[in-house]
Amino acid sequence: MQGEGESGGSARCSASPSGFRGEGPSRTEGNVGELLLGTCGWDYPEWVGRVYPPRGVADKLRFYTRLFPIVEVDSTFYRLPPPSVAASWARRTPSSFRFAAKFPRTITHDLRLVDTDPELAKFLEVLRPLRDAGKFVAALLQLPPSLSFEPAIVRRFYASLPRDLPVAVEFREGSWLVPESYALLREFGLAHVVVDGPHLPIVLEVTAPFAYVRWHGHGRRIWYDYTYSAEELSAWVPRLHELERKATTVYGFFNNHFRGDAAVNCRTLAEELGLPAPSGSPRLTSLDA
Repeated sequence: MQGEGESGGSARCSASPSGFRGEGPSRTEGNVGELLLGTCGWDYPEWVGRVYPPRGVADKLRFYTRLFPIVEVDSTFYRLPPPSVAASWARRTPSSFRFAAKFPRTITHDLRLVDTDPELAKFLEVLRPLRDAGKFVAALLQLPPSLSFEPAIVRRFYASLPRDLPVAVEFREGSWLVPESYALLREFGLAHVVVDGPHLPIVLEVTAPFAYVRWHGHGRRIWYDYTYSAEELSAWVPRLHELERKATTVYGFFNNHFRGDAAVNCRTLAEELGLPAPSGSPRLTSLDA
């Protein structure tokens, strides 16, 4: 696990930043929303030499912002940093850069969505500098695979979330893939996370003004120890276009960080979609697969 002063990643693994949740999708058919692609975290030792220069860089986050317009902070799942660290992230990134951040596992895996108010308050304090800077787009609620869908518990938890906090919910167990579950997301204006992984099917369901996608990979032993092929990435182009037609903004993150594959695959897909690189982006010769 990386030092919290630097990374939003884990060794395991223009958006509207105002953050008000609406009542489900607001994009009408025929219009196209914005699409921002990035990776889950930015500080991995194996990225030096492939993503970052061979001799390293003094500030990996600042260098990352020259490659991608958004990042998902993964380290908040394992341990919450002081709010001053989040304030540093905001200071060290361009005004157009955006962050998503994962809910702590104390809420999802330990408390299992019950009696979470004290832990939620701590998480919100960490997010405050990013939200105040206008750089925060979504909080990712990654549910444990052992947690089945119980409507009463889920409703109480969703109701406890601040209405101005944009939240995306990632299911990891099949009982959540039912109409009542999606209806609760729509009722509370929460986004369904579209996942590419071995555990559940790809479901292009949009339940909020924004859509959220995560590419985990299909590794045999570890999901995210995986390299997406060109054919697999090309298959996502029409899927993302469909999400763009349904949502105001689409956020997408690659979690297959081994060997720097997340960055390589993300850049490949972005180029296939014709997405512009951030202003001043260096030539990515080190990302050639």
